[in-house]
Amino acid sequence: MVKKEKPSRHIKCEIRFDNNPLSVYRPGDMVTGVVELTLLKNKKFRGVCLRINGFASTYWGSKVKNNTTNYKKRNVSFKGREDYFNTISYLVGSDVGNPLEIVAGSYNYPFSVIIPANAPASMEGTFGHIRYMIQLTLERPWKHDIVNTAPFTVKLDSDLNLLSETLALPTKAETVTSFYFGLTEPLVLTATTPRSGYAPGEVIEMIMHVNNQSIVDIKTILVKLQRVDTYISQVPWVDQKMENTVLEERYTGKIGRRQNARFEENILIGSGTPTNDSLCRIIYTKYEIEIVVYPTRSRKRPTIRLPIVLGTVGLTVGNRNPEAIIEKQRMAMADYTPSAPSAPATTSDQLVSAPPPYAELQQHFANTSRSNSLEEAAEDECAKGSEPYTPRDY
Repeated sequence: MVKKEKPSRHIKCEIRFDNNPLSVYRPGDMVTGVVELTLLKNKKFRGVCLRINGFASTYWGSKVKNNTTNYKKRNVSFKGREDYFNTISYLVGSDVGNPLEIVAGSYNYPFSVIIPANAPASMEGTFGHIRYMIQLTLERPWKHDIVNTAPFTVKLDSDLNLLSETLALPTKAETVTSFYFGLTEPLVLTATTPRSGYAPGEVIEMIMHVNNQSIVDIKTILVKLQRVDTYISQVPWVDQKMENTVLEERYTGKIGRRQNARFEENILIGSGTPTNDSLCRIIYTKYEIEIVVYPTRSRKRPTIRLPIVLGTVGLTVGNRNPEAIIEKQRMAMADYTPSAPSAPATTSDQLVSAPPPYAELQQHFANTSRSNSLEEAAEDECAKGSEPYTPRDY
């Protein structure tokens, strides 16, 4: 690892890109520019090295069991790297040899490189990144090197119409959950979207049906759009690390026992890195809608996920009304108010007069023969999670 020294007051370096002040490029573009090196006095260097590279890197630490010493855990650093292009040229000198003295003055060194057509988009994450940069290094074997870096961004054009046959199809996810060891009627949660492919500025129209035939109240349902990044390591062995970034989240209202509810959520898609599951072998980026149910008096968390593919060019198939799209965007950007269940809410008087879950269970299954009484079974599960749940703030 090269340690950077504080900038010298006798050395000035500036890296400029031609006709691109924002330094934003796309795969297949040619990156051109000039490196301007100014020396206010004579300086000695072994070499002046210009490096242009694009790469992906993953890194994280974890504790793993040590099988050789009483199963104690040890710290292990996981790393991975993938290069897309890497050019190194010495403008002055070389990586070996004696130092050369460069007289004071200004020197301009032009550079150019073509970004590969299959290069992934730039990305920054907690456990890895995809970066592209220009780096000028003034090498001094007797002292720390002087390093000057100028990053540039690569954006990916992802046309969803190339996969319209699959991305234009509706998506659906469903889960069926029973409480009290399966002795009650189930909770059925179903969610659908009209398609799975979206671009920034479009709205996900998600419809959620809740058929709660159980005797357990639903405190709330969490709906969140999140980006899921998967990082892959190569050394010391192949492993993976997941990172979920919540882009938007919403909570619904309460749903009583033996009630049905229907919710419609309009989620506006913002700008972000397009879905990447093939261009980079050590970092994958995907999107999904995760729906989590939080029932009372139970630790079960029924969860379903709807995959979302994010691109830069939206789907053009089907009859899409521009006015309807604008209206959906306006609704999604408006202040969000939690949806109310379609079934009438349970009043406090009804809750007071309603029989407790244990008595209702005993009445419903009074004629069933089991080795343990139903009351003991219900009390056992309730004791595990009797405290009211408070949704975590993300």
